[in-house]
Amino acid sequence: MATGGVQNQQQAGRGMANQMNRVVVRGRARGRGGGRVMMQQNPRAQDCQRSTVCIEGLSSTTTNKQLMNLLNSIGPVEMFTILPEQRKAIAKFVNPQHAVSFQHSFHRHMIDLSHIDVSVIDG
Repeated sequence: MATGGVQNQQQAGRGMANQMNRVVVRGRARGRGGGRVMMQQNPRAQDCQRSTVCIEGLSSTTTNKQLMNLLNSIGPVEMFTILPEQRKAIAKFVNPQHAVSFQHSFHRHMIDLSHIDVSVIDG
C-alpha cells in the first residue's frame, strides 16, 4: 500500500511539471468559430433584404404545381410567375430568409431531368 501512495505522488508530480511546461493558445482548435460573431438582425433591416428568387434552367415539362410544392416546402410565397418561353420562374417569399434557404436547398437540384439554377435577386 505504501508503494501505491508513493507511485501516485510521483504521477501527480509529473502531471504538475507537464502542466507548467504547457502553452495554451486560444482560438485554434476546431469548433471555436474562428472569432466570427453572428449579429442579430434588426426587424426593419428585413424590409431591404432580397426575398425574390429566380429559378432558371427549367424543363419544358415542369409544372406550376411542382414548383409551388418546392417553394411552399420552404415558406409562404407572396408572388409566383412562370415564364415557359424563357424556361424560368420568379417567386417572392414573404420572409427574405426563406429565399436564401430555398437557394441553399434547391440550387443545382434536378427536376424533370433538368438541373435548375436558383439565385436570389432584387425584386
